[in-house]
Amino acid sequence: MSSDPRGSAPDTVTVVGTGRAGAAPDTVVLDLQLEGRGATVAEALQALSDASAACHDALPDTHLRTSDLGVHARHDHTGSGGIVGYTATQSLTLRNPDPTAAGDLVRRLSEVVGDALGVNGLRAELSDTTELERRARELAFEEARARAEQYAALAGRAVTGVLRVRETGDGPVSPFPRADVRLAMASGPVVRAADHEVTATVEVTWELGD
Repeated sequence: MSSDPRGSAPDTVTVVGTGRAGAAPDTVVLDLQLEGRGATVAEALQALSDASAACHDALPDTHLRTSDLGVHARHDHTGSGGIVGYTATQSLTLRNPDPTAAGDLVRRLSEVVGDALGVNGLRAELSDTTELERRARELAFEEARARAEQYAALAGRAVTGVLRVRETGDGPVSPFPRADVRLAMASGPVVRAADHEVTATVEVTWELGD
């Protein structure tokens, strides 16, 4: 709490409040990798192209985005160390509006491309966080008010109004997973999607009265 010794400024208390709001995700994003092998670069690229086409054919109604094409040589690590073939790789990002479908999607792709498919990770997302952001800000402000009222009561004063509000942190609202998203790749993938949570932090300066 602070006051101006000349009495020209009101007594104030400045506090910080944090609010969090969560909801079930409505989208799953899979980060995959495809590879194709061949004795030559051309054969490796063709094998990769075939695997990519098979993935698109297997999931015609799912958004698939390819990126990061690369080719590298495979060497003989048991003998001469010479080149024994080539491997072409490509990243594949898959988005689906059903967070519970990730395991089935991976299974369907692995059935058509086999060991050419790799899973680098998955994440569950919420397509629209507007309502969560609004609720998180409300909770942050409510917490700031409760803290200010407690300090005022301890000092024998009362909160009479707001003089300043400032949202703090790296950004207005920061999304993060409430729990891990687990993917079991043993006998049929099992996916448990975590809630999507946003947090907001606000600094509020309150005026104090008698």
